[in-house]
Amino acid sequence: MKKNSWKELKRSFLLGTCFAVLVLVFAAIPGQAQQATVSLSTPELVNGNTVYATVNVENVENLDAGQFDLIFNPDVLKVVGVENGSIGETEIPVQWRSVDSETVRVIFNLEGVNGVSDSGQFASIKFEVIGDGEGGLHISDGLLGDTEAKSIDTDWGVSETSGINADLRDAEAEDTQTAAPGFEIVLTLAGLTTAIYLVRSGQR
Repeated sequence: MKKNSWKELKRSFLLGTCFAVLVLVFAAIPGQAQQATVSLSTPELVNGNTVYATVNVENVENLDAGQFDLIFNPDVLKVVGVENGSIGETEIPVQWRSVDSETVRVIFNLEGVNGVSDSGQFASIKFEVIGDGEGGLHISDGLLGDTEAKSIDTDWGVSETSGINADLRDAEAEDTQTAAPGFEIVLTLAGLTTAIYLVRSGQR
């Protein structure tokens, strides 16, 4: 009788310990808002062709305004124009200007105060390919704002084409993303330990 009571006590202690570990892990991991992701895509660059570099966005929420610079190699590419993008059914009205020979700045501000939440494209930048070599395309100085004039957490670092250099500026966001697998491992190990113990206890 005492032996069974001792087994039940150990079992309860282990379950309580696992539960406490899970509570501590959840408490240590702060809640994270969904992060918007911006990426840049372009077709292969062939001398004499006209191409579009498209600035895409995924999972943006409550977007009201934004801007970014697109850097390029002026010996290979020449800006012809910038076309409006769209997110969901909302058109993104862009304005642009050349900052210097290798930089074009794109700015947009949505009308009204409702904001937009979805995935889509900010803009398409039209280039003439005037030379051979690498286009050197990458995004710089990107910033998105919501309807409350607050900065939107954004990862600006994904390129969809080889030959386009990604601007991996957001080190803090990268650290946040790499923290998640560690949490999953702790959670899995705690659950696995509990399951193994319960199976072994049931076999005795």
